Amino acid sequence: MATEDLAKIDTKITAVTVYRDGARIERSGAITLKPGAHKLRIPDLTRFLDKESVRVSGRGHASILSFDTVDSTVEASGYAKLDKLVKQQKDFEKKKARINQTLARITIREQFFTQILSNSATEFSRWIPAGECDVAQLTSIDTLTTTNLEKLEKERAKAQTELKALEKELAIVIREIEKFRRSVQQYEVTNTIILNIDAQKAGKCEFNITYFVRRAAWAPNYDIDLKEEAAEITTFTVVINNTLEDWENVKLTVSTASSRPAVVTEPNPLLLRVYKPRPKGRPRRTGAARAKRDSRRPEEERTEMDGIDDLIATTAMEQPAAPAPDMKLATATAVETGGVHVFVLPEMVNVPADGEPHAFRISQTKLSAERKYFWNAVDFAEVIETTQIKNGDTVLLPGRAKVYSGEDYLGESVLKVVAPREKFDTGIRFTYDLKVEKKLVEKSAEKSGFTGGKVSREYTYELAIKSFRKKASSIKVMDRIPHSDSEKIKVDDKRMSPKPSETRLGILTWELDIPAGGETKITYEFEVEYPKEIQITPPLP
Repeated sequence: MATEDLAKIDTKITAVTVYRDGARIERSGAITLKPGAHKLRIPDLTRFLDKESVRVSGRGHASILSFDTVDSTVEASGYAKLDKLVKQQKDFEKKKARINQTLARITIREQFFTQILSNSATEFSRWIPAGECDVAQLTSIDTLTTTNLEKLEKERAKAQTELKALEKELAIVIREIEKFRRSVQQYEVTNTIILNIDAQKAGKCEFNITYFVRRAAWAPNYDIDLKEEAAEITTFTVVINNTLEDWENVKLTVSTASSRPAVVTEPNPLLLRVYKPRPKGRPRRTGAARAKRDSRRPEEERTEMDGIDDLIATTAMEQPAAPAPDMKLATATAVETGGVHVFVLPEMVNVPADGEPHAFRISQTKLSAERKYFWNAVDFAEVIETTQIKNGDTVLLPGRAKVYSGEDYLGESVLKVVAPREKFDTGIRFTYDLKVEKKLVEKSAEKSGFTGGKVSREYTYELAIKSFRKKASSIKVMDRIPHSDSEKIKVDDKRMSPKPSETRLGILTWELDIPAGGETKITYEFEVEYPKEIQITPPLP
């Protein structure tokens, strides 16, 4: 018996667990059986499923004797997406034809009223002197035709606007159809599960099917709202479905686990040998041979999901309107097992197999945060502000983050892996809560002759930091003095107040606490001495 002649079990995807590089699909379906042996089929499964991962279980008065997964071939024109696009194209073309008919009727009526105006001006010029009509009749006809022409002009403008918008949508659909047809073959290979069932009694049998499929993945996106001493991080999962199976009204779970196995390996010995040159004339492996060798690699090494983690999706949070109370945000249920974090979404969702990113909120967490300040006195006349956040008990995976401070958008950054309870910096921006100034207080004249034919220059600088904040602030200040690795050029730092917490190759670093509304100053002096016959580069100020 041919596969297509077997009794069919209609199934529906009910739940999906998306991993970093694949997904576990759960299907369910039912069929009513009579007592005896039955051979059944579950068709139209994606060709990307892993046949070794297929599992079948069920409930009912029957036994599953065996099951197998085989390839099936169907016409590619049966793609639901392509059929939908073609139907949209036909609908748009019908609407376009109706609008063009409306425009044609408007043109005919405009010509009719224009002709009336032209004829009335000619005819009434003969009738009025003869006393056959008066000027009021001419005025009435003129007003009527003019009003109708104005009305027709408005109808034309409206129809042309609708036509322009429709043509834009039609062009998009046509491009999608062309792109879809270029990407598919005439026939599509699918998978079909063949079941051998022994029913002990008549009744309904329910079946559950699970399998693993690649060409699906998820990545996190973050919204970070910075407060004075806290940060609110909203995490979104951005899911991509390229499995050729739409996930409609499914229970969606995302997991930080990876389907790729972790392998424990031990180091090999590092053996040192006498080098022996390679014999000349030995043939080298050609590009064709290398390609043939690469084609023999296991399929799991040539994953089709390369680069899928670079998902870029941006989702804005809806703000509740005042004066209603703040809405509670539905978030996923988080479970941690053995270092793997799993998030179960609170509602059923749809994820079409369109290869586009689809974002869902999975968590919202308030974390402790502290503002930090930095001033590079060499290159900037402003202070840089960052926020240092201490992560909670959940790992933050790599992803893009949009950073806000209240209603102000600060910019976008990229988070690396942040371990539980690890600190990380974000929200780098200029701030004017602290005002800074660097000035050259004193510069000595050149001296020669008194120092044994040498030139000596002395400099005194002052750094001033004034706070306009209502709280004490910690700031890291960095500046530099000249440094030389030449024995002929001597640099001497004479006075530093306060002393830097670190000095390295002339780079000075201070860690300071600035009181609320207070001011702190740093003063330092240095001297540069060198023989007068040499020239220094770069030149001193």
